[in-house]
Amino acid sequence: MALHSFVLLTAAVSVVLGVHTYSVFGVPDGWPLAILAAMATLSYRLREPDVGSRIGFSFNSIVLLAAGVIVGPFGAWLVGTVSMATDRGRLRLQTIFNVAMTGIIGAVGALAYLAAGGERHLASMQGALTITQSVGVPILVADVVGCLTNALLLAGVIHFYQGVPFTVMVRRVLSGSGWAYVGYGIIGFLFVVLWFPAELGPFSALLVLAPLLAARWAFIQYGDELRSHERTLDTLVTALGKKEPAAMERSRRTAQLAEWVAEELGLGPHQIGTVRHAGTLHEIGHLAIPARTLRRPAGEQSAQERRLFTTHGVVGARMVEGINFLDEARSGIRHQHERFDGHGGPGSLAGGDIPLSARIVAVAGRFTSVAAAQSAGAPAAQAEAVAVLESDQGRYDPVVLDALRRVLVKHEWPPREEEEA
Repeated sequence: MALHSFVLLTAAVSVVLGVHTYSVFGVPDGWPLAILAAMATLSYRLREPDVGSRIGFSFNSIVLLAAGVIVGPFGAWLVGTVSMATDRGRLRLQTIFNVAMTGIIGAVGALAYLAAGGERHLASMQGALTITQSVGVPILVADVVGCLTNALLLAGVIHFYQGVPFTVMVRRVLSGSGWAYVGYGIIGFLFVVLWFPAELGPFSALLVLAPLLAARWAFIQYGDELRSHERTLDTLVTALGKKEPAAMERSRRTAQLAEWVAEELGLGPHQIGTVRHAGTLHEIGHLAIPARTLRRPAGEQSAQERRLFTTHGVVGARMVEGINFLDEARSGIRHQHERFDGHGGPGSLAGGDIPLSARIVAVAGRFTSVAAAQSAGAPAAQAEAVAVLESDQGRYDPVVLDALRRVLVKHEWPPREEEEA
């Protein structure tokens, strides 16, 4: 219900902005509007949906920035709305939100440009200093406002949909696309200069498209690299699953729970990714343990077999050594069996000396194992699993345990696959 209300509120704000900008600024010239709408639609069609951290890439923001200057606030709102409304899929909540959000970003950016003193009559402008002061600086202001608007709206909808803390998602969006917006502002300024002072008009769209398509290609390569990382993780977990089938599900759930706890603690996107990788591979060291030992119930294991289980973190960290993108996750795998009171291993670390990723994985991994043994789907069973962790005095970081309790209130456990997507 909260998600639907947020989307409908966003749509209502977009409609109000559209009506307001139409009544104040009127309809712009048809040809520039049509060209910019076509560019924005092309951007949407050529978007790269995933370049990491659930962030996509398109050059729509550049078109909206330029539209705010060339065709004014209502034109920018219309360009943004039309570009998303051309989605041929059925009318969904996501489509409604995307249409409304893009219209808001276009209108708000154009209004910010004017509020910052942006020049509306550009055809007669002369001089680099004048153009920079009257167009360049206001466009950068509009760029920042558009970036923040984008981050706030996306963080809001993902917060209501997946329960990700609002501030965490704002930081994730800004860290994923914030620096790109600096480039958006520069290219948007170049687009406007080519259109008006350089008097190239619509032809400037072709000159701007070339570097944008090159940038898209670079982002696609980056996205491919991140997807190759995921394939590497999948290969390692699949190898573990061949030996211990139940470990695949535990790895998936531990990774998701560790990510939620990291988000709850307010970690940055890079740290959250490190924690997720460590959670995914926290049992990879089981590959070095004989299958008969893995199958034997804990109460029937010999002292030597129990020692094998306590050292699997060290073995797992050695196994992923040399895989560059897992360098930071290795400490989370290696030190997951340290005790917060300093009486654990392998390094007898205590308190804050234990890597935070290891403290999170220790809690997430143990809860996942206990919950699986108890078939913990009901809140009462989850409370019993948390009580098991709390009963082991001195082992776990109390701050991480508190975060776990809050996470279990916010998220369904066990997690649905669509919530992990």
